[in-house]
Amino acid sequence: MRVFDNIIELTDFKDCAGEISISIFETEERSCVPYFVYLPPNWTPNKTYPLVLFMHGQGGDEGTFKKYVRAEQLNDWIRNGDIEPVVIAGIRGDNDRDNVQWFSEKNERLLVKEQGGEFIQFCQDSFNAGGHGKQISIEGHSRGAAGAIHYYLKYPGLFSSIIGMGYVSDYTLENNFILGQNNLEILKGKSTPLKLEIGTEDSFVRTKNRRASFEMHQFLKENEIDHSFEILHGVEHGFDTYWNYYSDEGMLNGLSHLKFHERSRNCR
Repeated sequence: MRVFDNIIELTDFKDCAGEISISIFETEERSCVPYFVYLPPNWTPNKTYPLVLFMHGQGGDEGTFKKYVRAEQLNDWIRNGDIEPVVIAGIRGDNDRDNVQWFSEKNERLLVKEQGGEFIQFCQDSFNAGGHGKQISIEGHSRGAAGAIHYYLKYPGLFSSIIGMGYVSDYTLENNFILGQNNLEILKGKSTPLKLEIGTEDSFVRTKNRRASFEMHQFLKENEIDHSFEILHGVEHGFDTYWNYYSDEGMLNGLSHLKFHERSRNCR
């Protein structure tokens, strides 16, 4: 076994079922890349699973999801039949955590199958996840939301569903609008579900007047691109506040997200 940044490379996942594990994998594009993976209880390589890709925000890394989401919570939802078994995984977006850009060419070649998709292929080979039809969703927070929206607009129909939480990266709007205009007719014709969420207490909105979520919603609305846009009362900018928000119906937002992805997969 090799050690990278105090992370041990896992090669056998039989004891990782029902856990959130952190490891590394080798790529041609970015050498060794740290990642996390959640494998559902009773995971076996003999079954196929849908895949949800998680994109962390600025300053985050492969440990962000595990920091705020408990494996036991996910296990309970699956055991109770609230959601079907699913694999959730994500890479460190950049070794410079303050400068992570999910739309970089290197990350596209890790996350988009048509560009090589090294991490997608790794998930298919290692976890038997995301390899059958439209079985890959993206869930992104902050700069990860900017990345999720980029992939939605640049590769329409490639992913089964997209959720962007706390999209406040105003500097990405111009390029995203161009991508949207370039693929406008395809986006109108595709039924890839998209959900945008912004919190009423988001500090970037309140103190820095970041308008990315609102302007993207307006752009999609004006161009008749189907999507949902939710303003979450009391939610701040952190990923944990989005995941742990309770809807008016009393459902935890994290569970609502995974149900959203599941419905989208099953409609394809």
